Amino acid sequence: MQKDKLRFALFGLGDFGPEFVRYLNEVAEVVAVCDPSVKARVRFGETTGLDLPAFEHYAELLDRVDVDAVAITSPNFTHKAIAVAAAQRGKHVYCEKAMALNVPECWEMVRACDATGVRLMVGHKRRLRPPWARMIALREQLGPVLAINVARYWNIRLRNYSSREWWQREELTGGLLTVSGVHTIDWMRAMCGDVARVSALAGPQTDPQFSYPDTLHVALQFHSGALASLTVSLHYPLLHFRESGGPQVVCREGGMRFLPYKDHLDLYWQRMDEAEAHHERFDDLGFDHAYRLEVGDFVRWINEGRQPCLTWREGLRCVEVMEAAHRSAQQNGAWLNLPLYPELEPVQS
Repeated sequence: MQKDKLRFALFGLGDFGPEFVRYLNEVAEVVAVCDPSVKARVRFGETTGLDLPAFEHYAELLDRVDVDAVAITSPNFTHKAIAVAAAQRGKHVYCEKAMALNVPECWEMVRACDATGVRLMVGHKRRLRPPWARMIALREQLGPVLAINVARYWNIRLRNYSSREWWQREELTGGLLTVSGVHTIDWMRAMCGDVARVSALAGPQTDPQFSYPDTLHVALQFHSGALASLTVSLHYPLLHFRESGGPQVVCREGGMRFLPYKDHLDLYWQRMDEAEAHHERFDDLGFDHAYRLEVGDFVRWINEGRQPCLTWREGLRCVEVMEAAHRSAQQNGAWLNLPLYPELEPVQS
């Protein structure tokens, strides 16, 4: 017998919410939405054509509408409060990255969900997009990863962030890497495993609109011994967001080079014993595939108990790396060992 569709509430109707609702409605049913902005609530109805109960405050929705799960696509600083409130009412939680502002908030979310036995997934789609997943798979042919270099230099002024003023304030975003770098860090973890220690240095401030440094150089060392460098700047006029961040990967038996463009992606890879490189072009950037995979897995995890492609662990560890990098930059590049909050780690039996 086919089960009735899960009933979802969607929190956050800004740029991403109206896009994300269609993926949810393919495998579940969004029955109510929430955003403190009247304009956002009206625009959601106009752009999606959906006539749904719309609420200003998350607690009011949770208390008045019968839902099975929530999807959180609201600004970073709201994630913890909504997730905890939903978990306390027995609702499963899907939360977009970044999971929360810091690691203690992440653990609050995890423990609230554990206490009531509900599922908690954090969306990190990049590792699921076919071009990026292909690099993860190529380790079978090229051997373990030894080093990764990624430069995320781009011009944030080419993007419309006027509706995202919260992006500019560290206390609302969690810092620069949540704006540019969060996807890369999660993908690096998919390539190399857990991070052992982090160091970072901040460059001179160029845009006074941001309350955090807008240029940052980060060094990561993984438990595997692999090294990674992630350099980020929002002040680079030559590249758009989608054109930046192509990694170079050194493997034991070869290497990869990934070149992103606005409308396609080029992947080059070669073994040390080969004379020429392989070239794979991806005209489909893979967004639909990734969103459908994570949302579909979340619903199956709830309905069938099937192990999903992502859980909360990816989200928490990514926040940990970012928080460590921002803290290291404030300490002039000091190396910080992970876990960053050992006192919060669960006791291993």
